[in-house]
Amino acid sequence: MNDLLDLIVFSPDPRQRMHRSDALAGMGFSPRSCEDSNGLFRLFQARRTPLLVMEAELTDLCMAVAGLRAMDTTAGIVAVSTFDSPENRILGLHCGADACFQPEVATAEIAAALQALVRRVPMAGRRPLEAESRAATAGAADGNGKWQFQDAAWTLVSPRGARLALTQAERDFLLKLTTSPDKRMPRGDLPPGDPQAGRESVRRTDVVVSRLRRKAQDTNMELPIRTVWGWGYAFTGDI
Repeated sequence: MNDLLDLIVFSPDPRQRMHRSDALAGMGFSPRSCEDSNGLFRLFQARRTPLLVMEAELTDLCMAVAGLRAMDTTAGIVAVSTFDSPENRILGLHCGADACFQPEVATAEIAAALQALVRRVPMAGRRPLEAESRAATAGAADGNGKWQFQDAAWTLVSPRGARLALTQAERDFLLKLTTSPDKRMPRGDLPPGDPQAGRESVRRTDVVVSRLRRKAQDTNMELPIRTVWGWGYAFTGDI
């Protein structure tokens, strides 16, 4: 288990707790769940996690967040409650939450916020990632020469050991591309009889690829993603 993807899901509602936990597990996280604040504090003390998703009625949630924040100033806390006004969101942030969402928030948006929090984890918490990076570099030196997914495919590692953190959209695109036949795929899904939806899908894919390439260039990484003229994209590296 990657320590940086370990998290606690707190919610008194058993159905919502199970829904969030299952969805986050499907995205590569390693959730532990609890239903009350006493259980939350015991669970956190038993094994401190870098991330928490906390969902409850506003007053109870703010008390739990404040208590957790008093225990640890570095944990990343995503709070979900009736943050339907600036005053409520300000209250949540003042209590110690890093991000505040309404109850109807999609779990994919929570995952994106968690990934943003992972990127700011103190260096002491990044030791597992550094070890993985050294292992990847050693593999390249041994002639492995392959691109790799790590951290449940939230990180792309080059043959030289350089690391690129991925967003949800980038992760989904790369997984789909690298598992496609011949590692080639069209620019977008083209629903029959709906050209407008097809154009929107193509545009979304192009935007994801453009941002991914720009981000890689900023870290001096050359991605092996090639444009197949008039059709789509291909991943030309070994993975």
